[in-house]
Amino acid sequence: MDNQQTPSTEHLDNFNGLVKNQRFVMFTTRSTEGKLVSRPMTIAERENDLFRFVTQDDNDVATQSDGQQVNLSIMDGSTYVSMSGTGRIERSVAKKQELWNRIQEAYAGDAEDPSNVILEVTVETAEYWDGGSQVAALLGLAKAAVTGERPNDGEHLT
Repeated sequence: MDNQQTPSTEHLDNFNGLVKNQRFVMFTTRSTEGKLVSRPMTIAERENDLFRFVTQDDNDVATQSDGQQVNLSIMDGSTYVSMSGTGRIERSVAKKQELWNRIQEAYAGDAEDPSNVILEVTVETAEYWDGGSQVAALLGLAKAAVTGERPNDGEHLT
């Protein structure tokens, strides 16, 4: 298991490969009562360590994220990614128009509506666990069941 604190270019490339084509995350915030709350969100855009989502300004995810620490998590088979960062509300009409599509229009109406906002998350730390392909993970579990040896955990990096 690899658990380095300073990621190499190879690890950053691996991380970028793991999140590159992902469209959905579980977005976790802290409620006004201090409880952790998660909900699925669709990634509208990603630029390096900046993720953008479209939501409404009175939505819990927006009010609980602006200026606060949040967590984004992705699971894809045997790959898991957890990203922590700070949320920020962006109200740029030009940026909303750039990100707007038929799905946002169906759920939220017009990009020019001031109640529609962009929720940006700047990722500050990330951790991933890559167990390889699902087939390899299943074979590893089967081997462990037969031999009693611990299966290979794959790669893990913070």
